[in-house]
Amino acid sequence: MTSQAAFADQGLNLLELAHVRTHKGPIHTSEALDSQLSYIEETRKAHGYSRAVDRLFDLVLSYVYDHEASWREGKNVIWTSAPLFPVFYANDVLPIPISELGRLGSADALTAAEDTFQLPKESCSMVASILGEFYLRSGRTPPRLVVYNAQCEPLNLGWELLKDQGFDVFRIEAVNRPNVADDPPRVAQLQSFFIDDIKRVSLWLTGRQIDENRLAAEIKRANRIIGKLRRILRLRLHNPLYLRSLATMYTLAGLSTYFGKPEAYEDVLDELIEEFESNASAPIPTGKLVRLAWVGGRGQEFGVYKTIDDAGGAVTAWHNADDWTRDYREDLPPLEAYADFIITGRTLGSPVRQRQRIEEFLPEFGAQGILFYGYIGCSFGSVHREIQAEYFHRQGVPSIFLEGSFQVGPASGQILTRVRAFIEMLTR
Repeated sequence: MTSQAAFADQGLNLLELAHVRTHKGPIHTSEALDSQLSYIEETRKAHGYSRAVDRLFDLVLSYVYDHEASWREGKNVIWTSAPLFPVFYANDVLPIPISELGRLGSADALTAAEDTFQLPKESCSMVASILGEFYLRSGRTPPRLVVYNAQCEPLNLGWELLKDQGFDVFRIEAVNRPNVADDPPRVAQLQSFFIDDIKRVSLWLTGRQIDENRLAAEIKRANRIIGKLRRILRLRLHNPLYLRSLATMYTLAGLSTYFGKPEAYEDVLDELIEEFESNASAPIPTGKLVRLAWVGGRGQEFGVYKTIDDAGGAVTAWHNADDWTRDYREDLPPLEAYADFIITGRTLGSPVRQRQRIEEFLPEFGAQGILFYGYIGCSFGSVHREIQAEYFHRQGVPSIFLEGSFQVGPASGQILTRVRAFIEMLTR
């Protein structure tokens, strides 16, 4: 019997075990899951001076568990890959990001995907892991999904496979395209189409039209939180290791989800700001600290983050979630403001457009080199990163291209060795 099946027989899923492990003492799980949790536990200990980081990881580890429990109680809970979290909260819908399946899921997901959906072993690890996890969780997790078609073309095919497994899928129609900000009529057309989809998904979720006053309030909250994140990242420049790489990644991840508890997440940000400004018990780094930019997917292999910190590096610039760099427009009606924010995002579209923002924040955050990160088997993202890496190589900016797995599990020794060598090169 696989580890997932054994846990299912006990009425527990792996995310529930993660929550129990953190809050009720140690529980022995699979080596892969234990490795992920051990990095979080170690990061907690490394931040023993920070009450805010401890509270942050409480939110991280309880998020999916709490929302699945709410679903069992009859509340409106969905899984999503769509950039619509203020829309969900305005509709009293509790969203779970599909990306969480990779961070705290099962080591059996890939095998399940290959056996059930006949996926070739060369398939993207993200696609296979997501499909396998949903198959393993069928009947024990919310069966409704809101997905965003601009995320990944192979996943768009995968959603159709999940429909045959009993999942109800709503697709936000969009395409991967170059940025069209210099074509106002086209922008207006795309925004109008996106607004129609927001209205449609609200009806699908709740049976009623979205309350635009509620959406306006969520936009104001989002702008307030974005401002606090910008402040934290700039305060962190003076002492990057006060908030180490894994903790920083999760702080940023909360922007799109609030970990299901918006007020608690914002309280954590406020406390982080207070800690940075007081600089109480902050570990001041000694020697040369190599400041780096992270471009691409958020790595699931937490050993990469720890290796960066331990080798004398610190990720100070993040290009995997660009939303913290800009605000929603509050001078527009809420639906128009939301469509403007999504459709005119500077990181959408071609790698030529994306690299403009990367060039801006390299000096802004003192980055001396770039870590391009992608998932094994993802041809879609690898083409972008190859174009970007070649461009920055010509500009004399050192970079390294890492390919990791999406599903839970320890980082390979080869990746960690390459990361250490890259940072060592930059210290010379």
